[in-house]
Amino acid sequence: MDIEEVYESSKELLNASGKEGSDTEPILETEEIGSTSVKNANEVLTKFRAIIAEYLQGDTVLDGLDDVTKGVLGSYSLAGYLDYAIPSGKEIVVTKLLQHCCFQLQDFLRVSDGICYAHEEATTAVVQLIQMQLLNLYPKYSTQGYEALYSCPPTIYISPLCIPSLANAVCKKLGFPSSCVKVMKMNGHDLKKMEKSLQEDLAAKRVPLMIIASCGSHHSGQVDNLVGVSQLSQRFNAWFHLEGHLISHLSLHDQPKKTLQVADSLHLDLRQLLGIPSLPYVTMYRHCEIALQRAAYLTPSHCSPFSVVPLWFALQNLDSTTISNRFRSAVELSRMLINRLVTIPNIQIMSHVPKTIKPSSSTELKDTLTEDLESVQLGEVVDSKGDEISEVRKIVEEIGDLPERNESPMEDDGVTNVRDDDAELCDNEKTKSEVLMDSIVPVVVFQYRPKAKEIGECPGNLLDDLNLWLVQVLERACEEIHMDIIDIDDSGYALRFSPYDCKSFPTVDNLQKFLENLDQQLEILNATVDHKKTLNKIIEVSGGELQLVELPGWAGLGGVRYLPAAWRSNNTEQLPDQGKEEINRINRELVAKLKETDSAFSLGEGRDGLSCVRFGMVVAITDVEALANLVRQTGLDLEASTLALETMAVMIRKGIEEAQAELQRETEEKLWQEGLLRHIPVVGSLVNYFSPPQKTSIKGRCLNLQNGRIEKSDVMIHSVPVEEASDALNNQEMPLVANEEINDAPHE
Repeated sequence: MDIEEVYESSKELLNASGKEGSDTEPILETEEIGSTSVKNANEVLTKFRAIIAEYLQGDTVLDGLDDVTKGVLGSYSLAGYLDYAIPSGKEIVVTKLLQHCCFQLQDFLRVSDGICYAHEEATTAVVQLIQMQLLNLYPKYSTQGYEALYSCPPTIYISPLCIPSLANAVCKKLGFPSSCVKVMKMNGHDLKKMEKSLQEDLAAKRVPLMIIASCGSHHSGQVDNLVGVSQLSQRFNAWFHLEGHLISHLSLHDQPKKTLQVADSLHLDLRQLLGIPSLPYVTMYRHCEIALQRAAYLTPSHCSPFSVVPLWFALQNLDSTTISNRFRSAVELSRMLINRLVTIPNIQIMSHVPKTIKPSSSTELKDTLTEDLESVQLGEVVDSKGDEISEVRKIVEEIGDLPERNESPMEDDGVTNVRDDDAELCDNEKTKSEVLMDSIVPVVVFQYRPKAKEIGECPGNLLDDLNLWLVQVLERACEEIHMDIIDIDDSGYALRFSPYDCKSFPTVDNLQKFLENLDQQLEILNATVDHKKTLNKIIEVSGGELQLVELPGWAGLGGVRYLPAAWRSNNTEQLPDQGKEEINRINRELVAKLKETDSAFSLGEGRDGLSCVRFGMVVAITDVEALANLVRQTGLDLEASTLALETMAVMIRKGIEEAQAELQRETEEKLWQEGLLRHIPVVGSLVNYFSPPQKTSIKGRCLNLQNGRIEKSDVMIHSVPVEEASDALNNQEMPLVANEEINDAPHE
């Protein structure tokens, strides 16, 4: 089987896997190879599809794949073919393929000569770069290990905007203590703290080894101060590693000098940038000594074919124009969203907003939505490393244990000249770091926040509930724009948008539809927050009949509980169980009654576990006072009807007791009139025989519900002697026995 057959068969396998089912059953053929029976590929594929389908539960993952993605996925079979067919010379082939990729990426990103390293895990290259720096600054590190670092331990600075697990991965894979890795913010006033920490490291004979910053976090969209961090890295002679979305912006700017560097190494996440799954991470770093690269396993020959071959296929199938258009579209979509958000007073943008962004009027926004994707302003970019004098060399010479930082010939000829050229152009042109700081990050994070006075009146986590409701409604209204909810420290939940995370890349029309829905939902949110104050005032003057209930996880107008007159208390938790049951009962009946007129009412439950009436979202024209009065009046009516039933029940109970007492009294009077002898079992029969009693009757009693009085009724209660009653019972039983005997006679 040649290479073409392997590649085509893998693509056919992807096409077959993407189908829901097949009308024809697979032909089960077997081929004898020695003593092993190999089943037909269709049968194996069917079994594999069944296992995947059990996990996916009906969802499909291969729908809508383009030819480029199918080609990249199919290239993994070629990587396996390369690993199998050329086991001894595969490093040469992998190196050549990676060199092609490196040339394309360098030309595309307009950076100087460097080396590319492809890896599967995001933290792999950073760890190996740190190892290369350790081998460079600590010659005995390769033989003595951590003992060589004991006298002058290294320090690594990592921005919290970088990969979350990066600090733990560095400590775990290199065996460093946590004191060697410092996670510090690198923006604003925190940059001064970082500078102070670097100076303290030098005073304590610690070596700043590497500074890792972010130029556009994929999580929060924030950007570190690249200009300040770059100057600190040059001043303290630390390796500057950069990651983030803004690296892709290097391809969107015209740069007259490609030799200018923005950092010592760049981290690229091509899976997100190109939208192709299964692509590896790529780290580009400047030239160093070959011996150091090999010792740190950073040479192209150490890359896996399963990382390089898919990357090569992706870059071969995509031209620079297609990739640039994708980056440019993501930037412009984010720019349009930011231009709209900055005009909304109740929206706070949490991600990076360049200083060049100016609020646009709503009329101008509609006209520029289509034009922004057609015209992109490109600016000339010039990088500047600055003229800062490195102080690390002096400290190292004073320590005496560490050599000076080795520089490659390329760096001596290139970087030094770059600094001289930048000194001439710094007055007229911006550096790369400054240009990136003025760029739009294709990750927009924003949060709905009411006015300052209203924030203080919002109880608990209401802001989080409002933003959760907003993202859910926007997702249902516009499925083309994917929105995430993230948790930002000290700020709560916020909404996050990135074009790279959408199923299909959104268009201008999709964004326009999203903005229209956003305006509608913001009106509802503003009206709901404003009416909350009105509802609170109404409840305060309700005289204790209504109680405001805090509903966790509910973004609506709020919860109101009706309290019966007998159980009105500010602290419902101290009420007895009978009172709590009565409150729950009347509020459940209240919600059921209100639902008959409006389905917007629902049953809720407060933190104390008691039921309440729950209000949903409202609009500006909603009459909140009328809603509250409706709840109050309905509750009063239910309580009044309940009291009427209870009063009637008490009246009936008392009437029954009075009737029983009167009947008992008349019975006793009759007993005295007839005499006691008639009621003695033996003597009474003789007395009744010689002197039969007169038949008497007692009138029954009835309760008049109108006046609540006991009155005599026309129903007569006849008294029957005990013996006559027993004789009547005996007379009823005898025929039954006789009938049974007659029915059983034939059988006998």
